[in-house]
Amino acid sequence: MKKLLFLVILTLCIGFSLSLTLGGDKPQLDDFKLVTYDINNNGIEISSYSTVDKNGMLKVCLKRYTDTAFYNYQLSKDEIEKINKLTSNKLQNFVIKKQLDKNYGYAGSRNYLNFKVKNRDERLCFIQPFMNPEFNEVINLLTDKIYKQDETALTSNFKIDFRKIKGEILKQNEIDNYLPQKQLPPPPMRKIK
Repeated sequence: MKKLLFLVILTLCIGFSLSLTLGGDKPQLDDFKLVTYDINNNGIEISSYSTVDKNGMLKVCLKRYTDTAFYNYQLSKDEIEKINKLTSNKLQNFVIKKQLDKNYGYAGSRNYLNFKVKNRDERLCFIQPFMNPEFNEVINLLTDKIYKQDETALTSNFKIDFRKIKGEILKQNEIDNYLPQKQLPPPPMRKIK
């Protein structure tokens, strides 16, 4: 009898630990969106739009110089585990500063991240220089995939409600109003002979 009870408890413990271990195979985030955008006189200009579904498929819409391309990339277990790190905190807690260092400008695009986790909706407009290293590791992983442009991953287009996304970005951009304006560096000084 004691052996049977021991086997039942052991089986339950192994099953429970396996379920926890295998939980890293699937994203813990719902409705995950990562958008790269710029704000100009005409409003919001989106250069990339990406989603991650429940099966770990990264879907990418990339506006290139002459056209728009769509890609699908299956994320690995390790990549999914890294993305799941974003659930460890509220997105605002990954922000480590809200202004550029003195005499520095910013010439890059802005980013918008949105996902749901445990009935909590997380949104953030950000630039990477303001974010902590753990957050940037995840974003770098995703941007490497997004801009990879692997021809074997090309797919047909998928429906995107750009009007809705632009509205979400404008609303969040007002909340995260500390982001710097895009500023191209001045041309180099010419030496006078």
